[in-house]
Amino acid sequence: MEALRMIKTARHALASARHVPDVLAEARQAALLTEAVGARLAELDDDELTGLGQQLSEAGAHAAVCLDRSVVRAAVVSGGRAGRLTELGDLGPTLGALDGLLRDVGETLVVLACGADTESIYWTCIDGVDAVSDCQDLAERLRKAAGRGAGEESTVLGGAAEAERAGRGSPLLEVRLGPPGEEGKEAPDYRVPGAAGASEVSVPVG
Repeated sequence: MEALRMIKTARHALASARHVPDVLAEARQAALLTEAVGARLAELDDDELTGLGQQLSEAGAHAAVCLDRSVVRAAVVSGGRAGRLTELGDLGPTLGALDGLLRDVGETLVVLACGADTESIYWTCIDGVDAVSDCQDLAERLRKAAGRGAGEESTVLGGAAEAERAGRGSPLLEVRLGPPGEEGKEAPDYRVPGAAGASEVSVPVG
């Protein structure tokens, strides 16, 4: 199956998940798909894309490990969606869609962390947010690198992706995160994407 189609399927599945184990399972599937896309990019005959693709594959694998907790395993289908990837297709649309999928995953994990009722789920989400952020940074670098090689058409595609991100970015709600049962205590010094400071994050609302 072509990467773009699989990414769209993954975004729909993530948006449709209603229970915590299912949401975490879909987040992990997205990480595994990111690993697979990176591995395909690493096979291209382009030194820059090859290097970044290898980094993306490793980052996706790390994100999958962060999300591979007991609460997830029951919901993970053997083999996973990523095993059906057969081709990358056009890099511009594919990498733009991957960036959107990773953004969705990061925002969803922040929401889960805010409502987590156990420390296990909370830290799974926080570790996942950090790992997915690394994947998203690499996907953005890959999109720009692919755009430099594809010329004017990729510039248009890139502008569309930026417009989509800008449209989703407002308004923002700033949330201060902390483990369950830690109300009133000083939150640990970790950072998540878009954070204004330690333990704070801004997420879209509405």
